Amino acid sequence: MRCASTFTRALCLEAAIALLVSSRLEAQPSAEAVDESMRHPSTQGAPAPSEPPLIPPEPLETPLAYPEDGAGAAIVVVELTIDASGKVTDTQLIEGEPPFAEAALSAARAFRFEPARRAGRPVPVRIRYTLHFTPEEPESEPPPRVAEPGAPPPVEPAAPADPVEIVIHGERPPPGTVTITREEARMLPGTFGDPVRAIESQPGVVPIVSGLPAFFIRGAPPANVGFFIDGVDVPLLFHAFFGPSVLHPGIIDGIDFYPGAAPVRYGRFAGPVVALRSSPLTGRTGGEASVRLIDAGALLETGFGGGGAGAGGAPRSAVRVGGRYSYAGLVLSLLSDAELDYWDYQAQARLALGDDEAISFFAFGAYDLFRPPSDAENTGGEVEFHRADVRYTRRLGASTELSVAVTAGYDRAGGAVEDASVVDAESLRARAELNSVLSESATLFVGVDGRIDRFGLETNPAYLSYPDYSALFPERTESVVGAYVEAELQPTRSIRVTPGVRADVYRGQGVTVVGVDPRISAEFELRRAVVLEHSFGILHQRPNFAAQVPGAQVADLAGGLQQALLFSSGVRFPLPGDLSASATVFRSAYFRALDPIGGGRDFTIDRTLLDRRATVSAAGLELRISRPLTRRLGGFLGYTLSRSEQTVRGRKAVSGFDRPHVLQGALGYDFGNGFRGGVRAIFYSGVPALSLEGSPTFTDSRRGRPYFRADLRFEKRFRLGEAGYWGIIAEVLNATSTREVVRLDCGELCRERSAGPVVLPSLGVEAAF
Repeated sequence: MRCASTFTRALCLEAAIALLVSSRLEAQPSAEAVDESMRHPSTQGAPAPSEPPLIPPEPLETPLAYPEDGAGAAIVVVELTIDASGKVTDTQLIEGEPPFAEAALSAARAFRFEPARRAGRPVPVRIRYTLHFTPEEPESEPPPRVAEPGAPPPVEPAAPADPVEIVIHGERPPPGTVTITREEARMLPGTFGDPVRAIESQPGVVPIVSGLPAFFIRGAPPANVGFFIDGVDVPLLFHAFFGPSVLHPGIIDGIDFYPGAAPVRYGRFAGPVVALRSSPLTGRTGGEASVRLIDAGALLETGFGGGGAGAGGAPRSAVRVGGRYSYAGLVLSLLSDAELDYWDYQAQARLALGDDEAISFFAFGAYDLFRPPSDAENTGGEVEFHRADVRYTRRLGASTELSVAVTAGYDRAGGAVEDASVVDAESLRARAELNSVLSESATLFVGVDGRIDRFGLETNPAYLSYPDYSALFPERTESVVGAYVEAELQPTRSIRVTPGVRADVYRGQGVTVVGVDPRISAEFELRRAVVLEHSFGILHQRPNFAAQVPGAQVADLAGGLQQALLFSSGVRFPLPGDLSASATVFRSAYFRALDPIGGGRDFTIDRTLLDRRATVSAAGLELRISRPLTRRLGGFLGYTLSRSEQTVRGRKAVSGFDRPHVLQGALGYDFGNGFRGGVRAIFYSGVPALSLEGSPTFTDSRRGRPYFRADLRFEKRFRLGEAGYWGIIAEVLNATSTREVVRLDCGELCRERSAGPVVLPSLGVEAAF
């Protein structure tokens, strides 16, 4: 791998950090204490003042039997997903010990509720429900009570109500969406508690290098995959690439993963979208903390402003701050004269202006620096980014919501020595969305979105690389403005259709181009819980190939926008034993794409790349069978059969990252007493050979050795107060210490180029309170 430009040096050196730093542990989530009040969080944790009021579900049938092998009293907290008919469709254990946990989950599956309603319309919700187990006492007559003269008659104490916590999903995600909860992700070995790393476990996902969070998804190049949190773009996912997330895991509630055509509100990416949702701000005082061998992190929250109507005394306003700081440089300095430093921060706040409106604030950012040993050939890398989002929401009537937001951003990437070339960007984005429940079977979403970017370049005209830099990343100002409309239609209980269209106008360097993106998804329930899902979309994006490099955006609007056609069709259905299964076929095509990584498995770049637009195509079959890892025994088995190709100047060849067979499986088991363990295994087909005879071309007539790795995770938890815990977590990515063949060059002879072995062990302590 050659690092021929500023930002690709950053890529290469980010990967090199992982080879020098061998300890890794990510902060883990707590089992959140059950709140006896009802909470209605919006997308950023504020109480949804701009949504119609929610009528929570009412229990109708909640039979519960004491387990035969139980002893004493016990409390179990479960999370129930209740559909619009009041049926429990999913159960997950939040807190509890065997045998009560198993009894609670088994009983909860038969619970029936009067469904939750908003504006008179049944809506699905996720609730946390507390079940109390008390052994039956032998029947005996209580001794008679003798009332004193003049004393009032005795009053029997009221039976305590089961505390319930309501977490509103809002509208159901479009068909084809994969939802990953934080609790599920943290139990997956190899993720180190980072929900985004769980994306790698999904069918159709192949990283550039195993364990590296830069993905080819259904053939989409990494730069075509969009990452958002609460609608705000995230330009960098992980410190040091293999390192911890730039977002504290405690701030992430879950992920909506769109492997096909995402909803039109997520525009300007010609590929899949990963949409993170921040954890709701509860207003309760508490937090999380972790200490690892290479860094420490914390997340703290508190409320202010007093209680509001229907809030059960919960604060109307709240604030949360978090971050992480690395002292890995101290460890690294003992091994060499290399230098490593990173930190990140997050801050969220909401201010309730009344029962119908609120203002929320969300800021986050990160910094990475790596200077290699003095005898290294490259110059190191330094990257940073910052985002600040202010959002105003207001309820307009009983069924309409308005949201207006402004986001400011700053990105920078460059070398880590004096006079190194640097690319940077300043951005300002404004957007507004109006959603309205028109009837029980129709909801409308309308939005506008504009953004302006100023790109800068700092380099020396005397450098040999100056002609390439000035052609690819010149100083300039670009703008884009767009609008979209989307509807969710449910003409019958078993049919749901989500059509939408957006249009964007891009302008830069005197060039104006337009992208129109129609998209549609549909869901058909053939019978109870057997569902067909289909999606199709046309997507556009500015040309780019620099994935996860802040500030690096290619200037080539004259060559036209990248365009994608994405289609998928699948079926999902339940199996006995709380198992679920799915099968999906997909077809993807990318036109006028910039993909030098997939085209050559090489990071060497120059200005000639602008003349090498390619057509990338992929097709495949995805199979998956799973049982939630939050069960006492859970896991999954997934398989992808696919083929990816590139066509450049009329010449078709297999993609350099084509892996026809990808097989993954995981198992997790709760041994009781707070101890849990798990293992994950991954198998990839070998990469295609690069034929060096004539023009270099990838061919699948020969392939490198297949890759296999196993990840391990063990955890021991201890109670901390009534609702908190502290725990010890040990985790290893690539416990098999396997080397990965990243390229096979074939001329008269074939020579393998290998990476690693990248082994990331982790040991640390975390606490939630």
